[in-house]
Amino acid sequence: MKHEERISLCIIDDIRSVVEGLSSLDWEEQGIEMIGTAYNGEDGLALIQEKSPDIIVTDIRMPRMDGLTMLRAVLEHNQACKMILISSYTDFDYAREAIKLGAFDFVVKPFTEEDILAAAVKARNQIIEERNKLLNVEAMERKLRESFPLLRQEYVSLLLSLPVPWSQASERWAYLDMQLAPENIAVMQLEIDGFQEQIEQMSVHERELTRFTLQNIVEETLNEHTRSLVFRFKQNRFVAMMNASHINEGIAWAEQCCRNIEQFTKFTISIGVGGVAAGISGLPESCSQAERALLHHLYTSGNGVISYEDVSQMEQPITVTLDYKDELLLVLRAGNAAKAGELLANMAKSLQELSEKPNPDYLLSLYEELAAAAMRIFHELIPYPEIQPLADRFKRIQQATGLAFSALQQQLEALCREGAELVRKSTMSEGQSIIYKSIEYLNEHLHREVTVSECASQVHLSASYYSSLFKKIMGMTITQYMTAERIRIAKSLLVGGTPVQEVAAAVGYEERRYFSDMFKRTTGMTPSEFRDSYHAGGATDGIS
Repeated sequence: MKHEERISLCIIDDIRSVVEGLSSLDWEEQGIEMIGTAYNGEDGLALIQEKSPDIIVTDIRMPRMDGLTMLRAVLEHNQACKMILISSYTDFDYAREAIKLGAFDFVVKPFTEEDILAAAVKARNQIIEERNKLLNVEAMERKLRESFPLLRQEYVSLLLSLPVPWSQASERWAYLDMQLAPENIAVMQLEIDGFQEQIEQMSVHERELTRFTLQNIVEETLNEHTRSLVFRFKQNRFVAMMNASHINEGIAWAEQCCRNIEQFTKFTISIGVGGVAAGISGLPESCSQAERALLHHLYTSGNGVISYEDVSQMEQPITVTLDYKDELLLVLRAGNAAKAGELLANMAKSLQELSEKPNPDYLLSLYEELAAAAMRIFHELIPYPEIQPLADRFKRIQQATGLAFSALQQQLEALCREGAELVRKSTMSEGQSIIYKSIEYLNEHLHREVTVSECASQVHLSASYYSSLFKKIMGMTITQYMTAERIRIAKSLLVGGTPVQEVAAAVGYEERRYFSDMFKRTTGMTPSEFRDSYHAGGATDGIS
């Protein structure tokens, strides 16, 4: 018999033959264990207090203490047992009082063994049912306690996403035992450096073990100084909430986390620290500040701490123009992987040489724009089965977080080089390759007059054959192409505020009047009208 189903019974009656007769019944067969007998109420109560039986069979009338008095005494001691009273028809008042007190059942004299067995089995079944319910409740409470870390994480995610007043949060905060004081809380976000590239070589077990190990080190480090709560936030990012009186404390503890991670593992982490929130309603702002600070690790090699105070001094409204974009897309269409790599390297160099860095979100959007534009070209020119590995890589780039600027640059360069090589192998005819190569030269010299013969000589063709081939592949003459490109560049310069005379010179027109006439024939407006219309917010067809 299972321990949880073990049911014990004792018999108390002043008539010895009744006790002996009931004791001789086959209780074991009924799943009941006989553990003692007594012949009066006082001895019976002592037996109950010593053995704590589950079922008591007793006469309602006995010397020294009757069954009713014994029932009261048992209930006073909170004995969780079922009492079956043996009574006669003349004990009606006793029986009514026993019902009020909580007696389980009655067996009326004269009774048979079957009557007693039936009452005892009924009591046993109810005891087992009550035990099962209790076990289920205890199991659910145990599961609830075990789920507290997850419940805390879910609740913290809510508190970090929107401001919640303490009056609404206090009850749940206390119930979940949040392990933090609800005031003076700083939030920091932590990211594993270069983890996105490394996980491809790891098993699932290794990845999870790495994340668990790093989280554990951070928790132990912070708990040496303050009360904290650390949980996983994204695939390779964690969020820590810690009680701190000043942001400088949070920075110092974050730096210690970096040192410990580097010392005890083969990884490093980057950390962004937000300001100290006076109460939990300020947590969303501190979390947002920590994320903004973490983003600025785009310009570092990782393994360090950037605070929100540092970021607030660094963030300036700097814009960067992608001067290389159109040329890059052209060389990608031409399948020129080497030239694509050269253009991207030049772009990265110009960005690195900026005295002030643009907002990381802004820079990421520029790179995403370049990658997306490159992928559109590859989809146009390469059969999908061949481009699928490249498309998968592009998705991984989109999903990657925590990349340093150098890693981001490498990802984009690899994407463009491989895509350009696929274009060259898959779709490029010899004629297309020749014309696209000549266009690269042409675009580099739009600031001056370029003759057909000059372009043709670059690709070792006669001027007449080159002109014919150019129109066949591009759908326009070389003059039409040059005019369209010059007007496109001129539009951009005009919108940017460059004087008309300088715009004309920049796109190869020595005389402003001739440039203005050409611009108006192409766009329907003079350069000044175009610029004024654009800045006024009017719709202008053909603006690039």
